[in-house]
Amino acid sequence: KNKVLAEEQMKKEDLSSLPTLTLADVDAAASRYALDMGVAGECVPVQWRTTSTNGISYFRAINDVRDKYPELRPYLPLFCEALTYLGTKSRDMPEIETEIRLYTGGVSFSPFVTTDLAHLGHIEAGISYGSHCLDQHIEPMFKLVLELVREANFDNTNRLRALLNSLSSNMFNDVASSGHAYARRLASSTLTPEMHALETLNGITQVKFISDLARMSDLAPVVKKLKQVQDVVFNKLAMRTAITTNAGGADDNQTALKRFLENYPEKDNTAADADSRAGEKFAASSSRFFCPLPFATNYAGKAIRAVPYNHPDSVKLQLLAKFLTPNYLHREIRERNGAYGGGAGYSPLQGVFSFFSYRDPSPLETIETFARSIKWVTEEHSISEREMTEAKLSVFGDLDSPLSVSEEGMTYFTTGVTDDMRQERRDQFFGVTAKDLKDVAAKYLSPELSSQPTSVAVIGEESLAISGDWKQVRLQ
Repeated sequence: KNKVLAEEQMKKEDLSSLPTLTLADVDAAASRYALDMGVAGECVPVQWRTTSTNGISYFRAINDVRDKYPELRPYLPLFCEALTYLGTKSRDMPEIETEIRLYTGGVSFSPFVTTDLAHLGHIEAGISYGSHCLDQHIEPMFKLVLELVREANFDNTNRLRALLNSLSSNMFNDVASSGHAYARRLASSTLTPEMHALETLNGITQVKFISDLARMSDLAPVVKKLKQVQDVVFNKLAMRTAITTNAGGADDNQTALKRFLENYPEKDNTAADADSRAGEKFAASSSRFFCPLPFATNYAGKAIRAVPYNHPDSVKLQLLAKFLTPNYLHREIRERNGAYGGGAGYSPLQGVFSFFSYRDPSPLETIETFARSIKWVTEEHSISEREMTEAKLSVFGDLDSPLSVSEEGMTYFTTGVTDDMRQERRDQFFGVTAKDLKDVAAKYLSPELSSQPTSVAVIGEESLAISGDWKQVRLQ
């Protein structure tokens, strides 16, 4: 029976009778979003998007500290959670939450990292936050955000301890359910500054960090660090904002934003910056990680440093990932190796090509499968026109997925990717050939032909007994 099953799995299915989209159904032009640029508070750039919003205004801000103060970076996720959990010096959080629900659709803070479009070694890092409200509540929305920014009560150690315990438990459960994402981040952390930062902020490193903080008997050192983050991050001189509203709400937003910035912290950190480290000295390297955890399943990840967003090979690598997943990796990882799932992905903004497997009984064998997939595409398989079309349609499906009005123009605001850049990239996708996929696979991903830094990670059962030159990453 096993032999019969194996033969069935290897049969090539005839898909010609199925209805399908073609590239002729794809719009050649990318969506464009009209933006106006201005300045508020004498020094803060503002991106305005005026469109139909059904009477809702959206506010977004980014405070950038670049790669200075790396010793404070692990505290950023806790800091962001604490801002909407601890309350302020004059009011407790339940009272503030009542006003947040009354006047806004919520207030959120999160760490922010992005890579320079032309250089994988340059990053922007800091805090991103925002809110939205009905136009008649614009003033209260800005007041609430400012209160959280300026008056957060980090001395409320009882609430802080409860927050740490909750975060520690939730993160550990998240590893158990989404270990493949953690394995990819852990493997990618040795390749680029952004992925190193993301591992610190949202990876196994962060899970261990929060777990260690939760076990501390005295939280005074944590309180001190959170206050340092607040002092460093919120600075009008290192800030940019974006507002999306309708024509009738523009004046009210402009007035409220001006008042908001008049009371926003402003610091000249030149002297402090001179005393801080002038950014981390990052050097890409290859490594192997094993993170043993007490649950009966495994996850594998592999990552290869590739090229920045505006490199001509970036679009080819993105298409290659879309091609490999359905045509080779799904069959080999899920149907043969018995994992729940697996595939490949390429992040053009981060410049990293990665593989992953999900709930995998044989993660070490799967890592070998990742390597075999490159040999398969470069030497053994002839890529058909249909396969190329399906890969391109998959990419365009991602590019053309519907955007909410609040996200229109946000790609430029957060990453610097303009509408013209998106259009140029779209044009390039149409022109990629099967030979291009084989060429970039050999150039960047082939273990024999490429010298690109490559790392792997396995998260799972301690009984795997992985040793040798694998780095052990333990949460406790």
